[in-house]
Amino acid sequence: MASDSGSAPDDSTIRASDGKMPLRIITAAAIFDGHDAAIGIFRRIFQSRGCEVIHLGHDRGADEVALAAIQEDAHAIAITSYQGGAVEMFTHTKQILDAAGFGHVFLCGGGGGTILPGEIRDLRDSNIARIYSPDDGRNMGLVGMVENAMETAAQIDLLDSDRYAGLTGPIDASNHGGVAKLLTLAENGEDEIFQTKLEECRSRQINAGCPVIGLTGTGGAGKSSLTDELMLRIQRDNPGLKVALLATDPTRKKTGGALLGDRIRMNSLANENLFMRSFASRDSGKELANCIGRAIQVCRAVGFDLILCETSGIGQGNDAITEVADISMYVTTREYGAPSQLEKLAALDFADLVVLNKFDRPGAEDALAEIRKQVKRNREDWDATNQSLPVIPTIASQFADAGVDQLWQRLVGLLNSKMGTNLSASEPNLGTDGLPKRNAPIPPERQGYLAEVASTVRQYHTSALEIAQKVRLVQQLSSSSERMLEIGKEDAANDLAMESESIRTEIPEQVWNRLDEFDEYAKAYRTGRASYTVRGKEIPVDTTSTTLSGIEIPKVALPETNDRGDLYEWI
Repeated sequence: MASDSGSAPDDSTIRASDGKMPLRIITAAAIFDGHDAAIGIFRRIFQSRGCEVIHLGHDRGADEVALAAIQEDAHAIAITSYQGGAVEMFTHTKQILDAAGFGHVFLCGGGGGTILPGEIRDLRDSNIARIYSPDDGRNMGLVGMVENAMETAAQIDLLDSDRYAGLTGPIDASNHGGVAKLLTLAENGEDEIFQTKLEECRSRQINAGCPVIGLTGTGGAGKSSLTDELMLRIQRDNPGLKVALLATDPTRKKTGGALLGDRIRMNSLANENLFMRSFASRDSGKELANCIGRAIQVCRAVGFDLILCETSGIGQGNDAITEVADISMYVTTREYGAPSQLEKLAALDFADLVVLNKFDRPGAEDALAEIRKQVKRNREDWDATNQSLPVIPTIASQFADAGVDQLWQRLVGLLNSKMGTNLSASEPNLGTDGLPKRNAPIPPERQGYLAEVASTVRQYHTSALEIAQKVRLVQQLSSSSERMLEIGKEDAANDLAMESESIRTEIPEQVWNRLDEFDEYAKAYRTGRASYTVRGKEIPVDTTSTTLSGIEIPKVALPETNDRGDLYEWI
């Protein structure tokens, strides 16, 4: 794919700076496919074979998949599809890629047998996609299918000089395909070749007028979800602002593969003013890829107005983000351990803003107080009020969270004062205590509503059985009373009748009404003629059918019961 980095470039290829370029694969499950179990297996195999996998998860449309492949400048797309629209999914994805000049991207996928042999042939013969059938799975195995796809994808040279021949004039931030190619060159090409091409494609002078916001924090703190929410607010308050997100995820030392999973959290990327590129840390040895500096050069040169730079998860002393960011944010949750652990966090010293995310979790308010105390200690600012401290609680998973609104407002204040920008931010709608509130979809007093439903159903069945037993007992006592009268034992008959009447009064009148109504229906069905009334007009209905041999067969089968108690249970 690329020549050795010590040799001079030839006419056909631009060399990778380290002599090789890992395969970049987009993985996703098709729209309306509600689970990603199969694609999860395949993306893990791709990773184990040294690929850098940009995983989109499940229920993804052709436009989302194609956009990801363009912005990430991928070699291939792997899609699983367990619904009937697979042909349309692959075809539309291919059409979008072709229109953007990315027709070289290799499409592959499968559907566990839901994609028919004829459809597989049509997609193959039309040069749209390579579909792996159940027969391929039996013959090649899961790993064999992945390796076969990788062999095809490896024939695509993303550093071929022909790809960059057309990049001779200015490229602006709206040209996502052109920006993606420059970022590929920034990540993999030699610096001299990269700088030359960047000069040819520059749309404005590189300067500090495009601020870089750095987001760092522990793994699982919700950095990607928080970034997504910030990008939504940027467009809400500053429509048309061009924003680039550069995200780094770690490379596995054992295999060389990487899961670039930040994109799965980004729901805002449908906006054409937002651009995202994922990088693997590769051999950088830190939480940022080595190419981040050059990637920032590209974003500034093509005219982005704002750059968000997200690191992979970090430990206690990592501060690489300060080397590239104008303003740094540290994102954490309450799961940092004992309060003494906060004294070891270098981020509390260098971060311009400290974000306590997932504030809806138990213990978060105590964590907020502990972090605020530690920030005061680090800065020796004992008189600072809680509201003035750069510690912001957020719930990024909550729609329209006031905490994220407050974070964006504080961030805009820093950008405008330190960087000379002129950004706008809406006023956050915080509570009287200045904290975001969790708006539970179910009120606290009704959080046990499912238990209430289950309890109500159980009570209904218990009550019905009790009433059925009493109905049964009334019938039995009445029958016994009649028998006593027949044999001349009037006193016993009266006692039984009184007991029967006493129990009958315990049964709601509506029970007897429903039994009587059923008797009327049953009598009508047995006689072969029933009727119902519509707008005052009685309409007769035959309730039996006559066979060719003259047998009357009922259209409605009445329940077979032993007594009135059984009948009430059925009702």
